[in-house]
Amino acid sequence: MRWMFLVLLVGLLSMDRVAMAQGRLSDKDIEHLMQNLKDDAQPFRQSFANALKKSTIRKTSREKDAKALADTFAKQTQGALETFKHHHKAEQAVAAMVNTAAQIDPLVYSLQLDPQTTAQWEKVRAGLHPIAQAYGVTEPYLAAAADAAPPSATGTCLNAVGIERSRQLVNECLQVSPATHPPCNAQNACKLIVDEIKRGCALVGQDAPGFCAEYR
Repeated sequence: MRWMFLVLLVGLLSMDRVAMAQGRLSDKDIEHLMQNLKDDAQPFRQSFANALKKSTIRKTSREKDAKALADTFAKQTQGALETFKHHHKAEQAVAAMVNTAAQIDPLVYSLQLDPQTTAQWEKVRAGLHPIAQAYGVTEPYLAAAADAAPPSATGTCLNAVGIERSRQLVNECLQVSPATHPPCNAQNACKLIVDEIKRGCALVGQDAPGFCAEYR
């Protein structure tokens, strides 16, 4: 019976490591990714707060709530890093970060924030993605983004999904497309832009941005 207990104990203690192995990330990889995420979260928090002052929700309770979310996320990245450094376990911390990110993500696009803030958020989201994958934490905003672009090959993407979503698609397209960017235009059909994103992500391969996971 004692050996069975020891096997169970070892199994429980190694759950995080199993999850990381499935994501092909070592402890060192995870710590490095978490450090980068923490470093990216702070400038985003500051830009987000400044951008909110110029948004449609400025001087409202929604602005206060939105700023609080970014503050929480920044603190969570710090906490996740410290937890992992000391215990090499972070499932709950990663799940909490993803939950907060899922609340921030629609705000970034629906409020039509400036390109710099949007780009910073997409960098943060891309940094969070491999960490979430390593721990098997589902990112709801990825599924939402993938479903947002209709398959229709006719009509402009701008008219089909609006300014925020079409701008996001164009931005992602520009990041991975090897073309001179005629496909990456909101006046094209969403299907054309999405197809170009898929093509670009496939060409980039392992170094592809985190959002490429949305299109696989």
